[in-house]
Amino acid sequence: MNTLAAAPGPHRVPGAAAVRPAEGPPAPPPPGRVRDMTTAQLGRAGEELAASHLSAQGWQIVERNLRLRQGELDIVALDHATLVFVEVKTRRSFVTGVPQAAVTPDKLRRLRRLAGEYLMERSTPHRDVRIDVVAVHAQLDGTFSIEHLEAVS
Repeated sequence: MNTLAAAPGPHRVPGAAAVRPAEGPPAPPPPGRVRDMTTAQLGRAGEELAASHLSAQGWQIVERNLRLRQGELDIVALDHATLVFVEVKTRRSFVTGVPQAAVTPDKLRRLRRLAGEYLMERSTPHRDVRIDVVAVHAQLDGTFSIEHLEAVS
């Protein structure tokens, strides 16, 4: 799936520095058929798969679904010594675009503000910080594909 992230055009997340395709199959899908899931259930399933994917890559999950004054961070994780704020986008159809296309410049600004709020509240000593996007596409057959875009902002 590297072609969507690497190709120029409307489906590319601005500033995406690297794409890390999922290695191996994602965790098994949650029970139930994708088409029968509500949007909230699909989002939770996508976040669960993203967290499993990151853990399988050796990342340490620090926080999930963290509510702050200015909004919510989907996943905060450590990739070695780098603190990473991960936005997860899940779609069951490309009708509204690829999942990562939902991470607009406005959304990236909000994520940067949330990351700053997190760092201030936690007095975190991390010097290396970045924002990644994990795009999850739910297939109607119940399988999921994951695309990890690093350093989008």
